[in-house]
Formats: sequence, C-alpha cells, structure tokens
Amino acid sequence: MDTIQVDIEQKLHDLCTNTSSDFSAIAHVDQGNQTIRWEYAHGFTNNRYKNMVIRSGKGLSGSVVRFGTTMILDIDTPDRQRTRLQYPIMLAENLVSAVAVPIHVNGKVDGVLLIGSRTEVKYTTEQIEFLKKVAKEFSTLKK
Repeated sequence: MDTIQVDIEQKLHDLCTNTSSDFSAIAHVDQGNQTIRWEYAHGFTNNRYKNMVIRSGKGLSGSVVRFGTTMILDIDTPDRQRTRLQYPIMLAENLVSAVAVPIHVNGKVDGVLLIGSRTEVKYTTEQIEFLKKVAKEFSTLKK
C-alpha cells in the first residue's frame, strides 16, 4: 500500500472513532462523465460500495455533488426510513443515519466524505463540523 492510501484509511478510521460512527467513506467525482465512485471505506460489511457508480444528482453522494452542500439523514429527518431507501450506499451498508459533505478541490466538488451509523442517531453540530474539517484535509491530499 502506498503512503497516501494508508493516510486515507487511517483518517477514515479516526473519523469513525471521533464521531461514534460505524462507517466512513470517500467517493471521487469523475468530472468527465459526471459519475461518482466510492474509493475508500472504513467499517464496511461487504465490498459492494466498490462497484457503485452514481450519477451526479442521484443518491446521497450525487446530491452532495450536485448542490455542493452537506446532506444529513438522521433521527431528525422527516420520513427518513423511506428516504434512506433511495441511497444505495445506505442500503448496501445497512446504514440508518448518515452525513455527507463535499470535498472541494480548486473550487469544484471533487469528492464526497460520508459517515454513517447502523443505528438511529442525531449527529451533533460538533460532529458535522469535524467531518467538514476532515473533508478540507482530504482536499489538500487530492491537489
């Protein structure tokens, strides 16, 4: 494994620990064909995330890329049980709650950083801000 991959996997592990999450992952945006692929994950229960190809605007990661904003699906989200069924990553990893933030590189959304829980939780402002801070750290790795 190369050094960058080890750094990324360690950051994902630390992210799960610091946010009390079961799962964390990074998706990369292919600007050419506007697709999104999950590249790295921690806490996964299977490898299905590696085969997912999502179009911009579809799914949780696609919405983050399209709108360039944080998406939260937790205990405060109305109709969350039905909403989570629209997100392949949540189904594949049996996630009940999740937060996804954009990773900006050179002014464009180049990736998505996600944390998720297999139980119903309420993500705190501190956890979300920490996730955004880590996303900024990842953006410097991608430059």
